[in-house]
Amino acid sequence: MSKEKYLEKLEYYLQESNFDREEIQDILEEYTMIIDEAIDNGILEEELEEHIGQPRELVRHLRKTVVIKRVKKNRLVALSPFIAMIVFFGLGFAKGWWNVAWLAFLLIPISGIISSKRKSPMKSLIELAPLISLLIFLAIGLSFKVWRPTWVIFFIIPALSILEKRQTYRVISFIVFISLPILYVLSFYFFPFRFNWLILLAMVLPAFYSNVIFSFRINGLRDRRIEMLIGMLVLTLLTVYIVFGSLYDIWHPLWLIFLLVPVASILLSSARMNQKISLVALSPFVAITLFFLFGYFFNGYYWSWMFFFLIPMTAIIKNS
Repeated sequence: MSKEKYLEKLEYYLQESNFDREEIQDILEEYTMIIDEAIDNGILEEELEEHIGQPRELVRHLRKTVVIKRVKKNRLVALSPFIAMIVFFGLGFAKGWWNVAWLAFLLIPISGIISSKRKSPMKSLIELAPLISLLIFLAIGLSFKVWRPTWVIFFIIPALSILEKRQTYRVISFIVFISLPILYVLSFYFFPFRFNWLILLAMVLPAFYSNVIFSFRINGLRDRRIEMLIGMLVLTLLTVYIVFGSLYDIWHPLWLIFLLVPVASILLSSARMNQKISLVALSPFVAITLFFLFGYFFNGYYWSWMFFFLIPMTAIIKNS
């Protein structure tokens, strides 16, 4: 049985057993890696069922273990809004750090990623990278008003994706890719010149070699059409951000346009799989956008943090 056929059968039995869409996608991604490792170790595709197990039997086993994991996951995710509120009000009233205390609400989506036990450590780290990068970017930007060149922290996201690839020279690609933003920051502070941001264009070479920019998978299988759309969107947004940021010095809140990348990924993957759009997955990006737009244009940071309640509220309404 071929790899594609095996994953199709596994997906079919998972859907028949009423697994959630997120659980199905996580399981398929995990078994895609398992199959790839088996093939690399010399296992033929015709021997996959014998080596890994029949898809139907795998699903029967997964049904028993997923229930326990759901309970643990729901417990952590359910507590995260209350923990975030305690941290928020604690830092706000005790230290007066209201401008950065709201970052505690990022614990809510972070807890959802950490509680997913099926993912490999590298996969979890890659999924955490956008939130960690956002947290560092906003903490430095809000505390010291240094939005530029702090925004280069977001390049850690594709850099980690390079390490996940199985190319021979992935470590070299990672070093080259990550050294260019460092070189840009050094140039910005110590050897400034007007077009120093052109240094970052060299990052395209290791990115294309490692297939990071145009790498998008649906249930573990590559979707070339979506890859091209996401890649074009990333390059367009990066160009808009650098050009308008340099011309009008609006690095903040212009960086919000990059939230269109994960939003587009969610919308395109839902359309590709003929499934309903996950409002829970979109809610963090909506909350962040509303928080900053109302805070920036109406000086309402002291109350716009309440938009983050949209995240648990959306999850509660959906689960009910």
